[in-house]
Amino acid sequence: MTRLNPHAFAAAAALALSLASPRAEAQATPLPESIPVGSFTFRPSFELRVRGEFRTDPFDIGGVNFTRGAVLEDAYGSNLPPRFDGLSYMTPIYTSQWAATSRARLGLAVDRGPVTAAIVLQDARPIAGSMGSSVLQGNQLGAGLGLFEAYLDVHRKNRRQWFRLGRQRVVWGDGRLVGESDFTQRPRALDAARLGLSWKDIDVELLAALIGTSPLGGLGSLGGAAGGGSTGGTDSSTVPTTTVRPQTGSQLYGAHAVFRIFPLLAVDVTALARIVRPPVAIDLTPSDTYVIDARLSGDYRGVRYAVEGAYELGRISSFGANRDLRAFAGAGRVTWETALPWHLTFGAAGAYASGDNGSTDTLAVQTRFDPILPEERPMHGRMGLYAWSNLIEAGADIAARPTDTFSVNLGYRFVGLAEPKGRWTSASLIPIGASATNESHVLGHQVDATFGLRAWDPLAIEASYGLFLTGEGARNILQASSRGQPDMQHFAYLQAVLRAP
Repeated sequence: MTRLNPHAFAAAAALALSLASPRAEAQATPLPESIPVGSFTFRPSFELRVRGEFRTDPFDIGGVNFTRGAVLEDAYGSNLPPRFDGLSYMTPIYTSQWAATSRARLGLAVDRGPVTAAIVLQDARPIAGSMGSSVLQGNQLGAGLGLFEAYLDVHRKNRRQWFRLGRQRVVWGDGRLVGESDFTQRPRALDAARLGLSWKDIDVELLAALIGTSPLGGLGSLGGAAGGGSTGGTDSSTVPTTTVRPQTGSQLYGAHAVFRIFPLLAVDVTALARIVRPPVAIDLTPSDTYVIDARLSGDYRGVRYAVEGAYELGRISSFGANRDLRAFAGAGRVTWETALPWHLTFGAAGAYASGDNGSTDTLAVQTRFDPILPEERPMHGRMGLYAWSNLIEAGADIAARPTDTFSVNLGYRFVGLAEPKGRWTSASLIPIGASATNESHVLGHQVDATFGLRAWDPLAIEASYGLFLTGEGARNILQASSRGQPDMQHFAYLQAVLRAP
């Protein structure tokens, strides 16, 4: 009988285990997030999003359709009908809409020492859709390949001081005044210069950006131009054949400071100045708008909160004169992630924004709050039916994560108008309308559910359903805009997002 060699037995066992196990070459090796080449570091990125969505009885199209979306503009009036001071026309009524869209991004950032250069190309286009589907996403469906980001960043190694110039995404705080709106088909990027400075627990950022450049600039502009004075009345002998005015366009200047006192208290202070002159984009009005905003926030042992207040002043172009602006807004949200199973998290939120009474009197102060460049969704729900303007909002939600790959969120919101006769504006800052005879503050009640699945880290799948039950105020406004009096709106979408790295 041959004696078993222990070394041979160990070698045989190791060979058997290696054959029984998956081959090392067959296992996926994670790709590096950065690739060093000499003194350069390359950081490629890729994102593909495909979405299908459906809604019934759209509130922002059909009937009276306005050619401008400026929040502060008087020309399309708050009094409907019979007064139509701006350009408007009747469009078909759609009982339902559906669309399938895609959005692809390909980016590359290159680092060398204190300098970073980045470029991101974006292709956003519809795949298919029903009649009228081009106005889904608040007239932002868009199509085609374009430059989404392109900037040069100079910074110190610890990024305590940095300067960035070019087209770039900017989000301050919760994004209520300056946000990216990534949920939309064509998110926002600003042609801007930014300077960042940090000292201990204080971060300061300065911004100067060009905004609202549009080939449609000036369409439907009013007789007066803020900063340009009133046109006034003249007889035919004194009317010039042409009027030359400064064509400076529109700019946004801002300062944002964050003071981190302790985990449960951080203070954000924001100051914005938006100067709008011809040529203006279709969603702006000649104006000087100044906003002061303060935000308190914290995160400690599962409790997260944010409370924000803003005051707005300035002047806007109205009917042959400049009209004073005084408006304010506030918002708050708190969530509590408990120690209960499924990571149950409870949340509550509320918001208020001043509105107007529908007057177009140039001697009256305009009190409708303009949220400047807001994060459209999901700040006020996935349905996108209202903005932080002429708003009363109160709601609560509950979220759960039964597994690491699945999550769910259920929410309810009451939505109202601060001024019943004032304008109802969508999250995309599109005017839904107003009624001079409306006496009800109630726009409606919104319930929604969102489900998330992430079985594979690069791929995120999300499905959502929302139901908006219209109140008396909403039905009055929709009827005044010749859209009937629908009792509700359904909204649903299913999307998949693939990212690398």
